[in-house]
Amino acid sequence: MNKKNPWANLALLTQLGISMFVPIAGCFFIGKYLDSRFGTGNLFLFIMTIMGVLAALRNMFVIGTRASRNNEKDSEEDNGNDSESKL
Repeated sequence: MNKKNPWANLALLTQLGISMFVPIAGCFFIGKYLDSRFGTGNLFLFIMTIMGVLAALRNMFVIGTRASRNNEKDSEEDNGNDSESKL
């Protein structure tokens, strides 16, 4: 997390929430539509909802690793600037 900019933290949390909600809700409604179209009970609803949850977990992992890399890069830059200023 970015300690210098709280808006960046808010943006990251918002991005996580949206990237979890959209695939789950989208797959839910697609599954509901397919069930009504083909008359399969709740088969497609269940399958598509599971796929949406898996996609949301994948999105969460990707965003988390990307944020971690950016945080490491920022801390390395801060450490590099501190060592140069001490010379």
